[in-house]
Amino acid sequence: MELTVGKADLQKELQLCQGVVEKRSTIPILSNVLLKAADGRLQIAATDLDVTILSSCAARITTPGGVTIEAKRLFDIVRSLPDDDVHITLQDNNSVAVESGTAKFRLLGLPAEDYPTLPTVNVAEGFSIPLGELKTMVAKVKFAITHEETRFQLNGALLKVQPNKMEMVATDGHRMALINFPASITGGKGKKGSDLTILIPRKALDEILRLEADASEDAVRFGVSDNQLFFEAGDRRLLARMIDVNFPNYMEVISRDNDRHVMVDRERLLSTIKRISLVANERTRAVRFDFAPGKLTVSSTNPELGDARETVPIDYAGQPFFVGLNAAYVMDFLSATDTPSVSLDLKDENSQCIGKPASTGEDLPYDYLYVVMPMRLA
Repeated sequence: MELTVGKADLQKELQLCQGVVEKRSTIPILSNVLLKAADGRLQIAATDLDVTILSSCAARITTPGGVTIEAKRLFDIVRSLPDDDVHITLQDNNSVAVESGTAKFRLLGLPAEDYPTLPTVNVAEGFSIPLGELKTMVAKVKFAITHEETRFQLNGALLKVQPNKMEMVATDGHRMALINFPASITGGKGKKGSDLTILIPRKALDEILRLEADASEDAVRFGVSDNQLFFEAGDRRLLARMIDVNFPNYMEVISRDNDRHVMVDRERLLSTIKRISLVANERTRAVRFDFAPGKLTVSSTNPELGDARETVPIDYAGQPFFVGLNAAYVMDFLSATDTPSVSLDLKDENSQCIGKPASTGEDLPYDYLYVVMPMRLA
């Protein structure tokens, strides 16, 4: 194998692989990327056996062939090279020479034949949607996924495609984020006509945010093929093994009788909670929210550190009440919301808080809802 490729192109594709390769795998070759040179393209692949990324870039191929090289090492080297073409040559015993300008490296690789067989999918049966919409949905819900590896049914975000809307939801049992877009989907055949329901693993969600569409078309094609989820944008294809679990009935947890409605400036509330949470218990992150006509008092008391309180103006005219909430959970919602103000629907100290963006002027192109369960305050 011998080829010449632009440094910027190679660096961009190698960077895409960094989130997929296994850093501490018991199978050494999973820490490598697979390089294959053929037909004027350098094809690059990385996998951890659950999530796979396939990409390619234009290259001048002198001799076709393939090899695997440690992903992080190769990326660090390419990133450090001068802004010039990179010449890559496969030598004896799977060693690889990487040259650019006067810099020369020799890296020890492993045979391409030893790399795991990569899954194949039929993308022709997929759906096509704007990549920007998919990325927006992922960014709005990903932080609500549980970090408990044993709760398999919550280790991803549920994506539901229906004839009239596209919906994504994630929950860790203490809070939930839900977003839906009106239908802008074309093609595809799910299990029930035009419907499709899939659970996308957290790692695959991270990689979706890194996908880029062709300059001429902001679209991603996705679907299910041979027990694999696939997402294809431009020359990049992301594959993820299906998680076959039952996601909770999330619509049942949304309270319908929260009759206290509060409107508040998003950035003002976010900065206030950041300050007050500095003295909150590091394990529970519990903060008290006291609502009264025209004002919200955010406070926290910690026997080991002290206490803090701050008042925020709000649009509220009902009876005073309070609720305890996890500060980090509320800040996640406020950080993910784009509007200047947010609305909070509450009932009492024992009921959930429902947050929504409060659009002023132009309506948002999506519906977004966030649920946080209350906490008992010591």
